[in-house]
Amino acid sequence: MAKKKPSALDALTRHDEEQRLLESRREELRRAAALELGLIALDAGGGALGAEGLRQAIRLALDGNGGEPAPGKMRSQVSMVHSPVKGEGNA
Repeated sequence: MAKKKPSALDALTRHDEEQRLLESRREELRRAAALELGLIALDAGGGALGAEGLRQAIRLALDGNGGEPAPGKMRSQVSMVHSPVKGEGNA
């Protein structure tokens, strides 16, 4: 007996379901990666910088390298960043 060829509508429905599953998995992986990166930042003393200081340190570390940190440069650039003081800084 020959197998019935699935309709385009069935294929689209199956594709949409696969897409939802992939998005769900992607979100799980993003959360796990964020947790790993957060732990690394805390272990490296990033908590002392505060949220904005840490964002700035990450931007500085990745700036000009196409998103890739330069070996040995991250530590020197991070040390130049100071934690924001209330009432000062960019708004």
